[in-house]
Amino acid sequence: MHKLCVISLTIVVATFSNGACAAEVQIPRTMYDKGTYYLLDKKTNGSITTTLHKRVGVNETGFSKTEINCKSMQYRDMGYSEAGPDKISGSPGRWTDLVSGSSKSDLVKFACSRKP
Repeated sequence: MHKLCVISLTIVVATFSNGACAAEVQIPRTMYDKGTYYLLDKKTNGSITTTLHKRVGVNETGFSKTEINCKSMQYRDMGYSEAGPDKISGSPGRWTDLVSGSSKSDLVKFACSRKP
């Protein structure tokens, strides 16, 4: 039993030590949407936070990468894929202001409110 506890604790410490989200964390929505949104990863470098999140919809699951400036509360899309998070492609979009109630607004507010 002691050995199992040590192994479990080691896994937890290793998972959380990189500063990223260890598991899917559901992003609360302010407006109704047929999809469910999850934060998969969050990394901060300077003033920019990069997130990986997914939307599980009725017919598909999509993965997105977004850069967020928590000071200005703006974001830009970095890419999207329905084939998996490792298949995300696209060019960085333009920095965009939040639209109240949108999924991106909920993502930005959620990501900026969470400790690294």
